[in-house]
Amino acid sequence: LVLVGRSPGKLAVTREAVATPARVSTERVDLADPAAARAALDGAGLVVVTTGRPDLVGDLARAALDAGADWFDTLLSGATKLDALRDLEPRISGSGRCFVTDGGFHPGLPAVLVRRAAEQLDTLESADVMAGLRIDWRAETLADSTVDEMLDEFSSFDMVTWIDGGRRRLRWSQCPRVDFGPPIGSQLAVPMPLAELDELPERYPGLQRCGFYITGFGPVVDNLVLPVVMVLVKLPRLRPWARRLVRWSLSGVGAVPPPHRLVLRLDATGRRAGEPAGVRVSVAGEDGYLLTAAPAVACLRQMMDAGQRRPGLHLQGHFVEPATTLAALAGWGLEVVDVSR
Repeated sequence: LVLVGRSPGKLAVTREAVATPARVSTERVDLADPAAARAALDGAGLVVVTTGRPDLVGDLARAALDAGADWFDTLLSGATKLDALRDLEPRISGSGRCFVTDGGFHPGLPAVLVRRAAEQLDTLESADVMAGLRIDWRAETLADSTVDEMLDEFSSFDMVTWIDGGRRRLRWSQCPRVDFGPPIGSQLAVPMPLAELDELPERYPGLQRCGFYITGFGPVVDNLVLPVVMVLVKLPRLRPWARRLVRWSLSGVGAVPPPHRLVLRLDATGRRAGEPAGVRVSVAGEDGYLLTAAPAVACLRQMMDAGQRRPGLHLQGHFVEPATTLAALAGWGLEVVDVSR
């Protein structure tokens, strides 16, 4: 295992945290330097990308292909990243490489929950996935590139979801209020587009509702800070101010004290043996890092399984086997509910 990054200090800390650090080496590389990135990837069999720089994905993916490596990333489900990978899809498939993108918690798990529900119903009619967040963002430790990735999400924010058998743009007044239980409580949840959900209505023709809804950062940030950020981020010269405002708000007025918790919950309805039926599938826990890392590791294990690995470009939400993935998450201490009624 070779850990690659810009900070020798962070690399050393991460290396020592691994159970067998003697089998781990580190390499200081700025991935924005194409030649350095290409040299770092030479000889790799699998490249795991966690950088918050979607603009680098095209060059990194080409370097991975040149090295004959498979690929997995945990970047947000944005157009910059997805377009770069889709442009390379013929080469990925032709070379027999397995590329999995949109990995982690969200994106990554919502489509897995929907597919699990579909396995338990003859006809799937509604499948909304809700994410409730009460977490410590640790904004002071976030890299500028990570904050910029968040800003890109804000700049392209579009409340479009699949509802009543078609794609609809919701108004704030139409967004659902969801009770996630303590300590999150009842929160307004807004739709967030995810590539992994786009093809599900075609896969399940009876699907009338299918969306991903997520809670925000708290009342002060949601109602006061984010509207200002969404204006600033559209003006390149004001983007540094938007970055500072996000950091200040998440570390200050938007800081969330313990207890912390994340919940990803699917409530699905449909028919089984001609009768109305429902399914609830959820994954929850207190550690936001674990909720991203555990699904990623579950996917990586399936990628490295010769019977599961498939050449081509895949979204994690469609690549992994749902029951196997949920069992792995439960085995690593996350709270998993999988109930058919």
